Amino acid sequence: MARSERKPEKGGFAEPEPAKVLQKRQLLAQVARRTSLRSSEVRTVVEATLAELGDAIGSGMTLALPPLGRARVSRRSDGSGGEVIILRLRRRASDAS
Repeated sequence: MARSERKPEKGGFAEPEPAKVLQKRQLLAQVARRTSLRSSEVRTVVEATLAELGDAIGSGMTLALPPLGRARVSRRSDGSGGEVIILRLRRRASDAS
């Protein structure tokens, strides 16, 4: 059943779909394919970008990064395994597909 066809659960929210995970090596390969750059060049840029995004999120900044969308820190807590940060990501309807 497609996501839009799922029946709402208690409280009007649909049951979440199982998470699909994009791993770093997959991201690197996709960026290399899209840009036609060498893997070593892509790795340098992607790692620097991820570090900057992590620093910005860690300091509580709102990210305005089209076409990704606008992300802001919704909640944060320190657990025994490390810091947990929950983001709210808002995307335009045309960008979400």
